[in-house]
Amino acid sequence: MRYLTIIFLIVSFHGFAQTTNCNRSVSGKILDIDTNEPLPFATVKVKDTNLGAVADELGQFKITGICQDEIDLEVRFLGYKTVVHHHDFHHPSPVIFMAPEETLLESVVVEEKLNAHELKTLEPKNFSISASDRSGTTAADLLTKSSGVNTLKTGQNVVKPIVHGLHSNRVLIINNGVRHSYQAWGNEHAPEIDPSQIDRIQLIKGSSTVRYGPNALGGVILFDAPQPSYNQPIEGNIGIGYQTNGRSISSELSIKQGLKRHAWQVSINGTKQGDLKAPDYYLTNTGKKEFGYSLSSKHHFSWIDIDLYASHFEQELGLLRGSVNGNLIDLINAIGASSPNDTRSYFSYDIRTPRQETVHDLFKFKSAIFIGEQQFDIQYAYQRNERREFDIRRGTNNDRPAIDLLLKTHTLDLDWDHPSQGSLAGTLGVQAFYQDNDNIPGTNTIPFVPNYNNSSIGIFSIESLTKGKTTYEAGIRYDFLNMNVRGRDSSNDIYRDNRNYQNFTFTVGLIHQLNEELSIRTNIGTAWRSPNIGELFSFGRHQIRYEYGIWRYNLPPSGINSNSIFTKATENERGIKWISSFDLRKPTIELEFTPYINWIDNYFFIRPYGITNTVRGAFPYFIYDQTTALYYGTDLDIRKKFNKKTEAELKASFVYAEDIKSNQPFIGIPPFNIQLEVSRKLGNFIFQLNPTWTAKQTHAPPVIDAENFIANENITFDQSVIFDFLAPPDSFFLLNASVQYEKNNFSTKLTGANLLDTSYRSYMDQYRYFADDIGVNLKLFMSYSF
Repeated sequence: MRYLTIIFLIVSFHGFAQTTNCNRSVSGKILDIDTNEPLPFATVKVKDTNLGAVADELGQFKITGICQDEIDLEVRFLGYKTVVHHHDFHHPSPVIFMAPEETLLESVVVEEKLNAHELKTLEPKNFSISASDRSGTTAADLLTKSSGVNTLKTGQNVVKPIVHGLHSNRVLIINNGVRHSYQAWGNEHAPEIDPSQIDRIQLIKGSSTVRYGPNALGGVILFDAPQPSYNQPIEGNIGIGYQTNGRSISSELSIKQGLKRHAWQVSINGTKQGDLKAPDYYLTNTGKKEFGYSLSSKHHFSWIDIDLYASHFEQELGLLRGSVNGNLIDLINAIGASSPNDTRSYFSYDIRTPRQETVHDLFKFKSAIFIGEQQFDIQYAYQRNERREFDIRRGTNNDRPAIDLLLKTHTLDLDWDHPSQGSLAGTLGVQAFYQDNDNIPGTNTIPFVPNYNNSSIGIFSIESLTKGKTTYEAGIRYDFLNMNVRGRDSSNDIYRDNRNYQNFTFTVGLIHQLNEELSIRTNIGTAWRSPNIGELFSFGRHQIRYEYGIWRYNLPPSGINSNSIFTKATENERGIKWISSFDLRKPTIELEFTPYINWIDNYFFIRPYGITNTVRGAFPYFIYDQTTALYYGTDLDIRKKFNKKTEAELKASFVYAEDIKSNQPFIGIPPFNIQLEVSRKLGNFIFQLNPTWTAKQTHAPPVIDAENFIANENITFDQSVIFDFLAPPDSFFLLNASVQYEKNNFSTKLTGANLLDTSYRSYMDQYRYFADDIGVNLKLFMSYSF
């Protein structure tokens, strides 16, 4: 107790000395929330004082001679909403994103922690998300604003992001500051993240394992939830949306208030959607229902900040009825048919089998503790994820889930931002993770994946050094992971396994400002991940296909359907990614060119292996395999300002991937795509035209038609060849447009997608075997702030 008293007196005296000497200062940057462009000559004032500053041409400002420990900054810029931000000197460099007067977007302030250090050579791309953008969509679809990002779909309801050709366990998702935990091992499993709880997205395209931990081989996506602000009167927002395709109705309500040292926010939302429609037919059983709510609060004291957050999100998602077939002849006729089997001629909100039901709960406690020049961040999070998958089954089993899983995850993060040593700054962190996954009894099936526990601990350090116009960065990390497995094989016999995985990763990079308009960033980093539970142990039917993990099959003559567990040699997946970015910024034009190359050893992938006929129907079956992969590509982003009211943005991305051991292409690599967005402001209206073109994937495996698999004993193909059941679809052009009106507290937006009602199939949609994608869709969204 005596030592705590001495420390308290030292800290108090240090703070008192600084205050009485009036030697405090604050510097920061002011940006447009839509474009991330600086707002030059914005005015910043310390309320109730004569202190202030005017931002320079880069939007940067600095105010010195401040006496108080805490102040209120008032930021003004003509045509933008005034921002009042409560500031303390544990966060010396606020970045203030201001919203134009005519928009309903709220201003956002990002406060850098004392000497906090992220990997600036992997600077995230930031996107602000409006209520109209997120209404009736998915979290993954919100990312398509960025070049280099695609989506992997099982229809329109199950959507997961792809970054530079990689997805699932290779793209790490941080949801509201927490490593998102869900059944990521399945291609048909979308992250259960409520899109209404996203107001900002940060995308890191480089290999970011050092900072965020394993599974970041492709990149990291950070979904940020709306946050309450201090010193804000009670206010709220209500929104409602309708979409013609699926006759979807969605609504959301949020209320928040900020006092001097406390702030809170609550929100609730829901969506109901019926059968979607391709241009020529209904996509039977593609409805969805969603419901979610969240509660958050912030509390600020002189030596500690505390943030609390809790959310609940539940979904019921229908899967295309025509993706399941009763026998081999039906399956052969269905693959590539002009319309799917079992298609109703009428619209319905009914959701029958096959379908998914998911629930995701999150609780987070976060605090920042300030001791003199030291800052310590502590975060604990608990997640509870339920997944139930219903297949088409006979009799009363049709009402039982075929897969019923409960996943519980605990995470603990500890960060220390050490004081700067001249131009050297950095962070040391420890991250701990524990996960328990159980099959819930009552499915009347052998579990598709076993019960398992994952536990891991990682420690990392990142340092940066600035010399002149160049900043150098380096980071290193060590992780240890244990996986404990308990399951039953197809004979209902128990099997067990216990595995340890460990790895070192590193990153090095630099930023160099060539001149006032041109800069270059380059970063090379290693990444890794251990095999996931599906890649090793999956066995049996998984929604629209059968899958077999590496340890659940041997190739003929032993056969696929083995009861044994084959503990074949499998190594960690290890990658090294080099990414560079050339950034040109002029008053009327901006250009960013980003080439990358990603080499991945011990790469796990899934490939078709045949057709199986069971009592539950006829299905294609797939096996997991391991090889060495090479990915490379480029992203291009050009923005042109014609005048204050009109601008255009062109985005394009290309990715190439190959199994370099056998010189074969993989299935499911995004084809070249290009999109253009032209916007025009007229008074309170904003008009946008958004044409997109997606090429045919020409670097694809050969095709073996389904009829070649009438019986398994007739297989005659080379079993080492990667093949597909259907050739990639043709290229397609889509025309999208929108018009938005905003005035005072009211906003409305009308969006049209696929306005030409084009019939097409996307190579990145697993339903491309059976059906076209959706046709024309008009979405109307209205919101009111109070």
